[in-house]
Amino acid sequence: MQNIIKNKLLSSIILLALGVLLIAAPAASLRTYVRIIGAVLLCGAAVRIVVHFLTKKEDRVPVSLVIGGVAAIFGVVLLIAAQPVINALNIIFGVLLILNSLFDLVIAVRLPAGKTVALILALIGVLLGILIVINPAAFASFATRIIGCVLVYDAVVGLVTALFARKTAKSNLLDK
Repeated sequence: MQNIIKNKLLSSIILLALGVLLIAAPAASLRTYVRIIGAVLLCGAAVRIVVHFLTKKEDRVPVSLVIGGVAAIFGVVLLIAAQPVINALNIIFGVLLILNSLFDLVIAVRLPAGKTVALILALIGVLLGILIVINPAAFASFATRIIGCVLVYDAVVGLVTALFARKTAKSNLLDK
């Protein structure tokens, strides 16, 4: 039980630090995480490609080499152009939000009851989508801060749980 508690304390402290970083410096944190994902993709691609060529010729699967090549390309793109990738993903998210909200608007117009609330909510969705498309970096920072807040919350809950568990474990040992 002591190892579980120690692991929980350590993971909670790491999550707390990560959450605070996301809240304090969302843009830099997000770029760093995208670059880390790019580096992981690039390393995985390199391993896949090396393993492909180390495998006997008759046992090689060409798809493996293609997957390695595609992963390498994505890894390089994420490493080199992290911010444009983040902006592009946010723009795509904004466009999808606009389209979905327009669909909601069409449905809301046809509703017999609750029409006003549904119309207002659909219009808010369209406006939020437009804001995301206009300023994707601000949305990324906002979303990153929200994720940071959730991580801080989870870390605090984890720390409290681990400290109670530690106290309980110690009192159980004294009782025996």
